[in-house]
Amino acid sequence: MYTPRENLMHFFRNEPVEWKPISTDMLNFLPEVVPEYVARGTVAQQKPFTGQYGGPDWFGVNWYYDPVARGSMETMHLLDDISEWEEKVVFPDLDAIDWENCARENAEYLNTDKLICTTVYSGIFERLISMIGFEDAAVALIDEEQQEDVHAFFERLTDFYIEYIKRMHKYFNVEFVTVHDDWGTQDSLIFSEESHKEMIEPYVRKLIKAVHDEGMVYDLHSCGKIDKLIPTIIDMGADTWRGQETAVNKYELVKKYGNHFKFTVVVRADEPVDDDNARKKMQELLNTYKDDRVLIAIGGGAFTPSQRNMFEKMVRKT
Repeated sequence: MYTPRENLMHFFRNEPVEWKPISTDMLNFLPEVVPEYVARGTVAQQKPFTGQYGGPDWFGVNWYYDPVARGSMETMHLLDDISEWEEKVVFPDLDAIDWENCARENAEYLNTDKLICTTVYSGIFERLISMIGFEDAAVALIDEEQQEDVHAFFERLTDFYIEYIKRMHKYFNVEFVTVHDDWGTQDSLIFSEESHKEMIEPYVRKLIKAVHDEGMVYDLHSCGKIDKLIPTIIDMGADTWRGQETAVNKYELVKKYGNHFKFTVVVRADEPVDDDNARKKMQELLNTYKDDRVLIAIGGGAFTPSQRNMFEKMVRKT
């Protein structure tokens, strides 16, 4: 009998599995020593977080946390334009964090047979947005006068993320990293495929390679109608992509590309449901993807702990 971690790693290595992997097979680790997780309202660690969510992230951008939406929005931007980045952006000193002490404080929490995962909440493009705002970030990708500065910032940012991920792997045995970087709206890509190839793809490729060099799994969390980029996502080497079920036809994408890519599919409830309806939702998903190698995620935040346990048992029986 595989452990949840072993089953997941077999899944990503194209080896036999004992059940369809599900997100309850993972343990999220987002320690409060990293300002990003406090700012984004997502601390997950051994010691209960008793502070206030929101506030400054890694780079000093301030975020407001909405407890109803369970999410954060930035309330200011550091730069008037990206040409100021070298002068005004201060990259965090990773050596200033006491990683070893953090590992000791979370030793019991991290003593698990699940796959330990973490998240980089602002990927390449989203970090640019947090620095200068959405409209200016979109323009900066195509403005020849700004592109050189964008490239330089992305290169430095990618190197920082790589060093951070290495520490998460070394000190906490994190083996699965999710990178949030939305590339689409509900109707289309935010930018052209050409702009993505020139301005974003090189840094995502570099980051994916570094993750793989650590023996880790790379999960792309990118919302919007980005199905045109699926071949690129596969070619870059991402291990899985969750996507936004309401913006793309996930079933068609799984049938088209599922033989050489691991999709994440979602059973979701944004409002509370009773056990019968929760069971029905999961069974429908299992029936839809019964012949496909997919990772199942539990989304929406409204399922109860007992319903999540029920999902886990259902998956084990398939």
